[in-house]
Amino acid sequence: MKYSDIHEGIFLERPNRFIAWVQMDGRREKVHVKNTGRCRELLQEGAQVWLEKSANPSRSTAYDLVTVRKGGRLVNMDSTAPNKAAEEWLRAGGLYPDVTEVRPECTFGKSRFDFRVRVRAGADAQADVPADMPADVPADMPEEEIWIEVKGVNLEEDNVALFPDAPSERAVKHVEELMEAKKEGCGAVLLFVVQMEGITRFMPNVRTQPEFAEALLRARKAGVRILAVGCEVKEDGMRISYEIPVVLPQEPKTAEKGSASAIAPRLLPWYDEHKRQLAWRAQPTPYRVWISEIMLQQTRVEAVKPYFERFMEELPDIPSLAEVSQERLLKLWEGLGYYSRARNLKKAACEIMERFSGVMPASVQELLTLPGIGPYTAGAVSSIAYGRPAPAVDGNVLRVMARFRMDGRDMANQKVRKSVEEDLSAAIPVDRPGDFNQAMMEIGAMVCLPNGAPHCGECPLAEVCMAHEEGRELDYPKKAPKKQRTVEEKTVLVILDERKAAFRKRPDTGLLAGMYELPALEGKKKQAEVLGLMKEKGLNPIRIRKLPAAKHIFTHKEWHMTGYAVWVDELEPYEGGWEGLIFADRRDLDEIPVPSAFAAYLDYVKSNM
Repeated sequence: MKYSDIHEGIFLERPNRFIAWVQMDGRREKVHVKNTGRCRELLQEGAQVWLEKSANPSRSTAYDLVTVRKGGRLVNMDSTAPNKAAEEWLRAGGLYPDVTEVRPECTFGKSRFDFRVRVRAGADAQADVPADMPADVPADMPEEEIWIEVKGVNLEEDNVALFPDAPSERAVKHVEELMEAKKEGCGAVLLFVVQMEGITRFMPNVRTQPEFAEALLRARKAGVRILAVGCEVKEDGMRISYEIPVVLPQEPKTAEKGSASAIAPRLLPWYDEHKRQLAWRAQPTPYRVWISEIMLQQTRVEAVKPYFERFMEELPDIPSLAEVSQERLLKLWEGLGYYSRARNLKKAACEIMERFSGVMPASVQELLTLPGIGPYTAGAVSSIAYGRPAPAVDGNVLRVMARFRMDGRDMANQKVRKSVEEDLSAAIPVDRPGDFNQAMMEIGAMVCLPNGAPHCGECPLAEVCMAHEEGRELDYPKKAPKKQRTVEEKTVLVILDERKAAFRKRPDTGLLAGMYELPALEGKKKQAEVLGLMKEKGLNPIRIRKLPAAKHIFTHKEWHMTGYAVWVDELEPYEGGWEGLIFADRRDLDEIPVPSAFAAYLDYVKSNM
């Protein structure tokens, strides 16, 4: 939902529930407050607020106060917004993909609910459908009727959303009415729309109204679906964006479920027993930890092992890394991919020599100033090598935490990652910070797997994992749709004479920078075009052979390659017009770095030399 005409102001005071005074453009403006709740935590003197200008010129107040900034987050406090956002979400299939009708403000007996939703039978699987019901529901099955009551939430403490902010007999009545609808055989949903981002869980506000919390417990037992969702909030609107775990009091182990403080006591004993024996763990010096963590980015542990050993043997310390030639460095890295990692290693080593007298810095802040080191690597080096309580949050850790807390936010979002880092910072044991971080990575790699079913029976966190309790492990983490990779057609040329093959050095910037490639042409060329190019470049082709097609996938693009082997009478000396060509024999191939993108054709080169 979006507002039409938004203006910024500074909150001054609120003399009653309906009216506030705001400073706008240097004047004191009387405005309408679109929320009758107390909102004391939000409407603090000096708070930045946003207001929608009314389209009714005869109103006594020209503006409605709709959004406020609290700390680092925007909070929508418009009491009409949750229903508007919920309707948009429901109609878009956010709750039920097979929705056939969304009707606001409907009467059920003596009750009136915010929405009546009709869906194809079987859609309300969580509450109404037996576990053994087939997944494929016929299109001609009858529709189910589901009643939904919406509650807006804008009270937050320590990233936990709470409702209500004041005692509400009406809220308790609505919960009881949903239970009656459930008894009548209908679906029933209590939807809490949290009007802000960055919330890790929802809980009833027991301090304010314990009766409401008790009503929610009864409702859950009666089969009412209790759901909380967070919203992406902007100055001019909001939309529902992720599911929030709902934690009710008096449930078994509620105090621990989803709480970061419950992790270390269970995880560290498991790690002590099950951790893998890895070379960099045996000698966790700052340099070895740094190199291993960079290599492990986007690369499997088993693939890294031989590379790490070979790298340490030739470049055992920071001075040797700073002095190595780029070509030799890229050759050592050949096959690991993401070659910018290697180039940044050398840049960082040079800076460490210059700025830190050759000693790897210990603090996260200083580590973050080095090329190629982000929050994860900085946290890993600081905690593992120096024993400092800094979080190290990678994809494995984010996946574990998403399932552990049933966190429906997009884990690729940097704000979400930062939020997880902050939560874990408070839970890291000061006596074993490095082991804690490695244990989190380990359980993500070995137990809480990214593809397929996680091994929950082997997980030390299973009893306090919220997704496991609900049987929804595979629903998390939520992922944004992947951007489709662009496809580029390439024609790769294996140019050979009796002794050597032709290569070309790629530019020093961009994709595969500084590496050596087999000469490649843009587009899919025909044999006649290749022969014509050879002659144009001053090479004398003797014969040509088409090679099997090949494909290489990068993060954001694919190369679809057509290959030709072209034998020429002589490569050296060559003084034609093909700039940048070099000619390598079998021994030279041990020295020049060739990316794995050309692996299929490089094998052909080696077999014909």
